[in-house]
Amino acid sequence: VQLSNGSTYPIFIKKISASAMAHKVWVDRRRNLMYGRNEARFYKEFANLLKARNVSLPDVAKIDITMDEVVGNSQLPDPPGEEPSLEILNRSGSLMLLSCVGNEHTQASPLSSTQLLAALETVGRLHAAAWGDDALLNNVAMRLHRVGGSYSLSSRNPKELENIPENWTKFVAAFKEASPELFRKESVINLGRRLQLIAPLVARELIAQPSQPQATLIHGDLKAMNIFIPKAENPQTAGILIDFASTGVGYCMSDVAMLLIHSVAPEDLLGEKEGNVIRSYLEILHSARSKAGLPRIKYSFDDAMWHYRLATVDYARFMVGRFWGKASPSEFEKKASSKNTTLINRNINAALSFIARLDICLNFLEKKLRSQTNTSAAS
Repeated sequence: VQLSNGSTYPIFIKKISASAMAHKVWVDRRRNLMYGRNEARFYKEFANLLKARNVSLPDVAKIDITMDEVVGNSQLPDPPGEEPSLEILNRSGSLMLLSCVGNEHTQASPLSSTQLLAALETVGRLHAAAWGDDALLNNVAMRLHRVGGSYSLSSRNPKELENIPENWTKFVAAFKEASPELFRKESVINLGRRLQLIAPLVARELIAQPSQPQATLIHGDLKAMNIFIPKAENPQTAGILIDFASTGVGYCMSDVAMLLIHSVAPEDLLGEKEGNVIRSYLEILHSARSKAGLPRIKYSFDDAMWHYRLATVDYARFMVGRFWGKASPSEFEKKASSKNTTLINRNINAALSFIARLDICLNFLEKKLRSQTNTSAAS
């Protein structure tokens, strides 16, 4: 755009309209409209407060939202209801004019170790800014997603959960030659059924109420391509988050787990490296609270690993139920250079490494949740 002084200012335009999605069935069109409403509300109602707490976000030039007649204040898991009239749909949508990110930032996937720390610092500021703020999180639960996350079970198609055992069988058939020893393990052979059985319990454990002490605001779709990372290590240049369509209340480890699975090479998560990344994130989280002038929080490594394991299994439920029924080495090869696609759906080594870590997580959670269930039954 051209300013009054004659200079120009680059603007990013993001527009969502119901009429442009006329080819979609109402359930899918409603979902996309609600994602658009969520992001527009985030920028309009929450961005300024978060910026004041040291969160780096694009600047907003203008936001228009005309969706009340279509979706009102409903949430994604709510029944979709009848499709509104064409007249109402034609005037429904959102328009956002946002500042462009400058040349001092970049995007990459997979992330290098330095880039990963920068990405964790970027999202750590978001988590730190809302942690323990009951008033803010209650408002988030009313105005954004009550349960944050693009892959949360409550907002997904129930058929995805039903499809897990069959999809897993197909995946094993397609990839067993890549790692015969892994796929001969009984726990891995039965992984699909195990995942289907535990998924609802895991999803319930990951629902964070706004008043819970470890609840915060999560990005909800934290892949590397939703983070602009500084090109150089300059403390004056912060990373910038974008795309808040799935933002809502949750646990910080849901974001961290998705980022590591989606955008970090498997060799960088082997052995103790995975736990060391979680420790680094916790240091970042506490530092971000301090820099924002907020009190220190209580969140131990054990607490973080509990949520991290839950989130790892939760993401696996989404991947197997939604994508892995059609996965094959040839399909992986086609998507190998697609940075916006999760690594475990385009890189065989990443997928195999993830399965091994997932098997360990499932073993841990099965014992833990079974113990909790037995204790509850006894009392």
